[in-house]
Amino acid sequence: MGKIDTVTKEYMENPIVFADAFNQFLYHGDQKIDPARLTELDTTEIVIPYGASGAGVPEQKYRDVLKLLYAMTDGRTAYCVVGIENQAEIHYALPVKNGVYDFLQLSHQVSEAANAHRQAMKESKLERPDSIQEKEEPTDGEFLSGFWKTDRLIPVITLVIYFGSDSWDAPLSLKEMYSITDSVILAHAPDYHVNLIAPREMSDEEINEFHSNLREVMLYIKYSKDKQTLDKIVKENIKFQSIERQAAEVINIVTGSK
Repeated sequence: MGKIDTVTKEYMENPIVFADAFNQFLYHGDQKIDPARLTELDTTEIVIPYGASGAGVPEQKYRDVLKLLYAMTDGRTAYCVVGIENQAEIHYALPVKNGVYDFLQLSHQVSEAANAHRQAMKESKLERPDSIQEKEEPTDGEFLSGFWKTDRLIPVITLVIYFGSDSWDAPLSLKEMYSITDSVILAHAPDYHVNLIAPREMSDEEINEFHSNLREVMLYIKYSKDKQTLDKIVKENIKFQSIERQAAEVINIVTGSK
């Protein structure tokens, strides 16, 4: 892992910064996601695709940071998986890369549901082997897939933060990567959209929606090649005079500043 990847990964592991990124992207800065309620998940995902009757080949994928958000919705508890991919360089196949990660995580949830159902059925039969089960037996479709009709998946939201100062010129959807332009074909072809935060693509007003020092990091990177504007911003923004060491390290490593 390169120096930029290491520094930005450690920076984004901070729950305050992590939550701030999603609050800006999803809620325009409203503090909907509480960093105190973020629980870190294992960044290594090992998944055996479901429906393969045990014949699947394990696939191992790594994510820079993957955290679980606990939230209340309409008086009920809801769990939402939020992930983040740190990107120091522009990735021209990102829709495919992120799509694989997200669907592996969803596949993992299906596998976990199947395991839970099998365990519950096993325990139920051991407890009451000669009596009618209180819970209805699964249908053939439910049994084969391991996923009950009433089961639901936790949404997976992957947010890409580009720490470069250049404009983002790579595709943000699968449809932009396809070699054809036939609207009939594209209407039925699978698509995947990348959620992106890139300093050069953001207005200053959008950057000011951040509440953590991610605001100063993004602002500095955005104007890092415009020395006159950058000097003015740094002098006028008092936050730059007492910026936290970790944020300063990100700025220095990413932009080559001292």
